[in-house]
Amino acid sequence: MFFDQKDRHEQMAKLDPRDTDGDGTVSPQEAAAYIQDYMKNASPEERQQILKDYIGGMSPQDRQQMGDAIVQSSANPVQKVNSEDPNDLADAYARTAQAPAQDGKSPLEAAFGAGGLLSNPMVKAGLVGLAGVIGSKLLRGRN
Repeated sequence: MFFDQKDRHEQMAKLDPRDTDGDGTVSPQEAAAYIQDYMKNASPEERQQILKDYIGGMSPQDRQQMGDAIVQSSANPVQKVNSEDPNDLADAYARTAQAPAQDGKSPLEAAFGAGGLLSNPMVKAGLVGLAGVIGSKLLRGRN
């Protein structure tokens, strides 16, 4: 089960969210897959809280960019998001992360992949950072 994968959580917890040089430590696509696993296995309350905390620390410009990219992606079910509302943006992100895969990729992976709407290196670093936050939380315990 996802929550029992201690090695994987340790790997994600050790990530440097500023690592955007593509050195192969953990790719944004791997981070997206990890986040997708978490979103599928965590309770709705856990998902909402970790995303709300993470998104709450973002700048208004970063939240706007994320919200725009989510609604512009044809691969996900979200059609509208209020990027000024951390709860709404967290919900949109969670629904995107949990949407069914298309062409072998989740909508989250597709958005962050090469040529994806969120393929900017700084945005990818944020994705890897979120994977680190989730990994750290899971290592500390789910409560």
